[in-house]
Amino acid sequence: MRNWLPIGLQLALMTIPSNAIYGQSERPFSAPDSVILSSWQDRDLLLLTTPSGNFPIQGPPGFKDSGYFVLPALAPAGDRIAAGLTLPDDSERTKCDPSLVTCALPGPAQHKSVMGVYSVRDGSWKLYGDFCSPLEGPPAFSPDGAKIAFKAVMRTVYSGCDTGYGVNALLILDLAGGQFFQVPNTAMVVSNARISWSPDGKYLAVQTYPEEGERIPGRIVLIEVGSWTQKIIAMGAAPAWSPNGDWIAYLSGSYQERCMLIHPDGTGAKVVRDEDRRRTLWQWGIDDQVWSPDGKTLILRESGGFLSDKTDEVSVDLATDKVKMLPRNSVTVYGWARLTSNQLPGAGK
Repeated sequence: MRNWLPIGLQLALMTIPSNAIYGQSERPFSAPDSVILSSWQDRDLLLLTTPSGNFPIQGPPGFKDSGYFVLPALAPAGDRIAAGLTLPDDSERTKCDPSLVTCALPGPAQHKSVMGVYSVRDGSWKLYGDFCSPLEGPPAFSPDGAKIAFKAVMRTVYSGCDTGYGVNALLILDLAGGQFFQVPNTAMVVSNARISWSPDGKYLAVQTYPEEGERIPGRIVLIEVGSWTQKIIAMGAAPAWSPNGDWIAYLSGSYQERCMLIHPDGTGAKVVRDEDRRRTLWQWGIDDQVWSPDGKTLILRESGGFLSDKTDEVSVDLATDKVKMLPRNSVTVYGWARLTSNQLPGAGK
């Protein structure tokens, strides 16, 4: 998964008509009774799309648009958004030591990384944690929306953020208390890959690094919540659990050119989309997949490699295998949830 994207969260939360941002032939993806989290690729804009309109999202005070932004996540209920954010670091560790003969200040600005959670109803952010480097992978909400799993590099006792043994780990944030739990034995979980909860909340699906010499993107591993035991079910990348729990979608192939489905017990693997026939010097592959709330449709983001910045998004009807191309160069879809009153921006004010 290529999960670093230039997304400036620049505009205030407000309703705007589609044609105020998009051309008549270029509109964000939408679906009946749904809320969609997406971005407009050419305008660096993160937004929610509902039947009522498009709602741009403003970043928290001090947000630093460094040109790269971690893939955001939409809660299953559609009422929250989570994303890794970069903010100014004004703690004591960034101040100049007055005992030094030469002081480097003003020098380059110091920044820190946090997990940001945005309330759609209230139109406000809450910030959690203080991490060394940008949170590389997309976070994953638990089915009840009460917890968030994500990969992070935690600070040590050294303010310089040395990344030694045990610092890089999978964390679970409890939103009610703001506490973090470090999942054991997760240093091998890929930092910039999708994480996914099972619909019953009993398992996490993650991608781990391949063994030395393996020509695969990684391994799909299920982690049982509580016992924290791990089980490999497939070779591939970017696992995404279906809403009904029957399937896990993942990417396979040297260039992630195939989207696969597999049952959580590791059986029944089948191909949903194979881009190998289109792969050329541009190395076509599939970056990510998003499930519809009813589990009947997958949206796939397909893009080129080093020689191409072209991106397509397609929807695949899993019952008929029918593929529909979304408007080219229009949106990047990150999340899809059923619409409720709690998801209407500003409803809590």
